[in-house]
Amino acid sequence: MIPDENVRHLFQNKLAKQGNYGGDPTSLQIFRGISGLLWKDQHPAGCFRHFTVFNKFGVIPKYCFDCCKVLIEPRTVVELFKLLMVFEKLELPNDNTRKCMCESRDFCSGTYKGFIYCRGIEEAKEVYDIVRQVVSDDISPAVPVTLKRGCSEFERAYPGYARIEPGTVMIKYKEDWKAHEDFVDKHAVFSSPNVNVGGNTPYSPSEIFATHYWLGYAATIGDMSYRMVTGCAVPPIPQLKRPPFTTSVPHTKKEKGRHPLFMAIPD
Repeated sequence: MIPDENVRHLFQNKLAKQGNYGGDPTSLQIFRGISGLLWKDQHPAGCFRHFTVFNKFGVIPKYCFDCCKVLIEPRTVVELFKLLMVFEKLELPNDNTRKCMCESRDFCSGTYKGFIYCRGIEEAKEVYDIVRQVVSDDISPAVPVTLKRGCSEFERAYPGYARIEPGTVMIKYKEDWKAHEDFVDKHAVFSSPNVNVGGNTPYSPSEIFATHYWLGYAATIGDMSYRMVTGCAVPPIPQLKRPPFTTSVPHTKKEKGRHPLFMAIPD
């Protein structure tokens, strides 16, 4: 098991000095492994392109049907830091993209999450077996580790899309959706996304900022384990909406239906 003291030491020695917000929602997450732009047969604009198709036409791109994820759900912010430490030393067959984050979308349950991105169910199962054992050994056997397909936004629009359990009928790609993909590929203009190479330590300013956000998130939801990390109180995040809190972030007409922490590599 990773001792709690190791988390305190990591924060106090490498993360305590406040970092800088990187200017986009991924600054609230920390990535490791290869960039999502380097996945096999990936579009040059990556998930930006796929979500353009989805947001414009309400259809799931064909590429996303082979996207599977191993989901790890730490129970405290201390366990989230431990998961980050696991991700930094984790050896996977394809150095799979992985990230740690706090859940802030108002339509998603849960609090702390880690994702490992895989191409296809077989790779996901292989990664799951590795990760389930490592998480059990290094954090706790009680930390949930599960498999799912694609992004939560897709599952919300097409219930059952994410399920990949044996015996379930998986939702399949509809060929008439290709016309919508072709339209986006012909007419949409994408700026070049930043390639996240997940460079491990030393931590970048935006990664340090993310860890301070995690601690503020913990303070907001009443997870007092954060004080073991910081040794002092930190202020909660204004207007953060997580159960059982009832304060809401107002949406303008333009923002309706889209959470302000929309992610470049969604879940």
